[in-house]
Amino acid sequence: MRSPAWDRPEEFDHFLLVADDDPAHLETVCQRLAQAPGRYRADVLGRYPRFRIVTAGDGDQALSRATAQVSVAAIDLVMPRRSGIEVIQELRARRPDLAILAFTAAAPASEAVAAMMAGADHFHEYSREGRLEQAVDLAIDRRRLTRLIEQNEAEVEEARRRLARLAGPSGTAMPGFRPPMSAGTILPFDEAARRYLEAVAGLFPHDPQGLAKKLGVSYFALRRLCARHGVECPTKYRKSGTRKG
Repeated sequence: MRSPAWDRPEEFDHFLLVADDDPAHLETVCQRLAQAPGRYRADVLGRYPRFRIVTAGDGDQALSRATAQVSVAAIDLVMPRRSGIEVIQELRARRPDLAILAFTAAAPASEAVAAMMAGADHFHEYSREGRLEQAVDLAIDRRRLTRLIEQNEAEVEEARRRLARLAGPSGTAMPGFRPPMSAGTILPFDEAARRYLEAVAGLFPHDPQGLAKKLGVSYFALRRLCARHGVECPTKYRKSGTRKG
């Protein structure tokens, strides 16, 4: 298989680790993957290889050669010293960002399930007709999307924590108006309004006019709101009169 005439052979999109204990099979896999053209900067660089490839002949070599530069790993499940499943488990623990493809020939369905549970992003049953480069790309895309979801979830959780800190005591005083943490914590509008009115009424215990002004309603509208939601409306404080002797 002849190598393409690359415009920039030194460039690449991904540093790829390929682990396989069969030298002939490993060479065939690498030759196939070496034909894939780069994508990310093709409009600037012209034709260049998509992968820079480093190989490993067993599980221990795979783990030792999975340096920080490696962004993708294609791991044969049947290898000596350490099985592909063990290698995938350890790589996933070390590198949450690493795209991992598990591959083997004529594997039972249980192998595919075990590989995915160990941390692989995709499973490929290898054959001479199979498109291994497409399977590698699919693993890359799945890992990228998984990380994007994880990062977004972490950002949302951090935003919730910051909102809770900014809310201070009022965050617990008005639970109906806090950002819902899950579908089960969403309050019906009437209940949320009742809790809100109870909370703000407590801030104006003897100043119904001031509360009405803050809410942007008339005094009579405030009384109707409180009556509708079963909340005691604030009343004016009355000084007790002094008796004349």
